[in-house]
Amino acid sequence: MLNPCRTERFISVFIEGKVKKQMRRAESDLGMKQLMAAGIGLMGCIGLLMGCTEVVVPGAMAGGGEYYRYTTSNIAKETLMGDVRDVMTAARSALKKMDIRLHSVTPYTDETVMFASTPELDITINIVPISASTTQVIVDAREDHIIKKDKATADEILSQMRIALARNDLPPEAISKVFVKNNCRHPIYVAIRFLAGKDEPEHWQTRGWFTLTSGQKKHIADTPNRYIYFYAETRLQDKIYWGGENFHWFEGKRFGFFKADFNSASEDLTQSFSCD
Repeated sequence: MLNPCRTERFISVFIEGKVKKQMRRAESDLGMKQLMAAGIGLMGCIGLLMGCTEVVVPGAMAGGGEYYRYTTSNIAKETLMGDVRDVMTAARSALKKMDIRLHSVTPYTDETVMFASTPELDITINIVPISASTTQVIVDAREDHIIKKDKATADEILSQMRIALARNDLPPEAISKVFVKNNCRHPIYVAIRFLAGKDEPEHWQTRGWFTLTSGQKKHIADTPNRYIYFYAETRLQDKIYWGGENFHWFEGKRFGFFKADFNSASEDLTQSFSCD
């Protein structure tokens, strides 16, 4: 005759063993999913470094039932017929036509970088001279500053640039005349740092000293850029100066220039200096 207590204990041990086995299997399955997710993440990182175009992560691993697709390197790139100046003018024309705001143009030794934006995108256009008549353009439109990129917009910018170059109807680049005015009761001496390029390739240039007597207004530069840097001073015993935190070398010394944003280009730009 079976002992009821022993039988109950045997059943309890048997059930407990089954539960533990199921728990170990569940933990193993969970560990495998985590391992797979980590592997996919690692492959995504490697792919990002190697220039893969996208990383696909199963939504089930993120708690959903769909796939999430992130574009990582869909940058539009093309070599266009035209010198750097014509291609830059075509880029300005394309951005204006697409209602994209151009913020700055920065020339470097081997390329020129244009930065623009929309409410959703940060756009960088790298313009690299290949020869006297060909120029490479690289357009990067980022949606979230880090990974996601909008290749459709980048492609459209290139398309509009091609159209502008093919039509050969590029509008003349807007060149603004820069004036300074002395509203101070003392003579002042002004230095300016600006993007030059009226009759030459665009490059940053510093000029000075421009002497202005009280009430005088003087034309000191021409530029296609909305950003201009100024430094000014009097040469009194108690010197008055107008400066900022943008330091540049001029005549063997470092001066702190202040940045003026004229917002939109016009024919005449005037920076005034007051003593009061």
